[in-house]
Amino acid sequence: MELQGAIPLFAEVGYRPVAISTDEVEGAADMAQYTRAEYPILADPDHAVAESFGVFDLLGDGVAAPAVLLIGEHRVVHWRQVGEGIGDRPSISTILDAILEIEGTLDGS
Repeated sequence: MELQGAIPLFAEVGYRPVAISTDEVEGAADMAQYTRAEYPILADPDHAVAESFGVFDLLGDGVAAPAVLLIGEHRVVHWRQVGEGIGDRPSISTILDAILEIEGTLDGS
């Protein structure tokens, strides 16, 4: 199941996907339109966000490595998986399992 189809599942557990692209605003908007994304695709053309989360240029290609980060309040990263290649992304079930584990930890379960 791709990210788009999993939006309701993320909503059930109180999370919302957001994608960040190192493209200019126009490129990020084009990608959102092309993929018909129902989640925000934000532009990070100076790659400040990608650098702050330690995922910029890890593959030596001048862009952010594919990564999923579960970020809470105050930009605290509770979980992350950084891909070792362009197609290396965690499954939706892996992400949901991480969310459930985080939520259990945060609420003291």
